[in-house]
Amino acid sequence: MRTHRKVFLGLGLAVLAFTALGSVVHPFGDLRQQNETALLEGAVIDPQTLHIFERSCANCHSERVQWPWYSHVAPASWMIERDVSAARTRMNLSRWTTYSAQEREIILSAIGAAAKTNIMPPRRYTLIHQDAALSESDRARLYEWSRAERHRNRKQ
Repeated sequence: MRTHRKVFLGLGLAVLAFTALGSVVHPFGDLRQQNETALLEGAVIDPQTLHIFERSCANCHSERVQWPWYSHVAPASWMIERDVSAARTRMNLSRWTTYSAQEREIILSAIGAAAKTNIMPPRRYTLIHQDAALSESDRARLYEWSRAERHRNRKQ
């Protein structure tokens, strides 16, 4: 019986040590710095569509992430930081003005396709963040905005 206690105590201490150490290790860099730049700065976007981006996209695709408590505990922190890093690599709504016209064209096409095909936000994300789920009208609004913005960008 005492051997079992020692084993459980040892395992418990090992888990605590791993969690404490893992919580200070950030293999994907320092992603937690916030940038208060307006999302999609420079784009022509109505408040309702912007709100959809803020609610459903910004938590991964911007530098305005609202980090939940479990994002500070390894290994969950590593998975979340990996996802945010990958998302920002594809599209960072906080850095819209840094993209060239051609890059914005590609991103706007991807936004429209993601809205049409229901691939964003991912199901595993909306299971935990139900308010980020997109309705059919949200998807239609994002698709129409991406088409209009692509058209506007071509005229510039």
